[in-house]
Amino acid sequence: MMARHVSPSISLLIFFLWLPELLLAANTTSTPQPGFQGIPWGSALAELSQLVLVEPDGRVDIFEYQEGPPQFANEPVESIKFYAIDAKFARVMIRYRTEETHNRIKEALESEFGKIQHSPGSMIRGLNQEYSWRLEETEIGLSYRGLGERGLLMIQSRILAPRFLDLLSDHTH
Repeated sequence: MMARHVSPSISLLIFFLWLPELLLAANTTSTPQPGFQGIPWGSALAELSQLVLVEPDGRVDIFEYQEGPPQFANEPVESIKFYAIDAKFARVMIRYRTEETHNRIKEALESEFGKIQHSPGSMIRGLNQEYSWRLEETEIGLSYRGLGERGLLMIQSRILAPRFLDLLSDHTH
């Protein structure tokens, strides 16, 4: 039996026909669902048994975990608050203290979302530090103030979070 020679152009054609399927297969296994700790953006937080409504407002409702001291990245934190605007999950705010906790949270975020993206004017050392990650559907901002050792992590939906700004502009008129 004689081996058949496949031309390079046919090989390239086959490769490019299969490329989209290979990329989709790779993306479906490695890309987590946008949201926070398994709660997708846009979810109705009032329907989740692990959360309790702590600040009802109508347009913006704030929820917290119902049980246990809050933790993020295996570190105890002061608070984890879930924000829903118009009954849709849009933002998480995590407050914490100590430089050690800050460093562990920063390492966990870099491990999951990649190297820190520095925005113009951001600080990576000193008393005030700012870090950010901008993903397809999620935006993450990490701020740390050395004086008082206080940190704030905000994870939000890039689609729903702008509604908070609309709400602020409604109250200024």
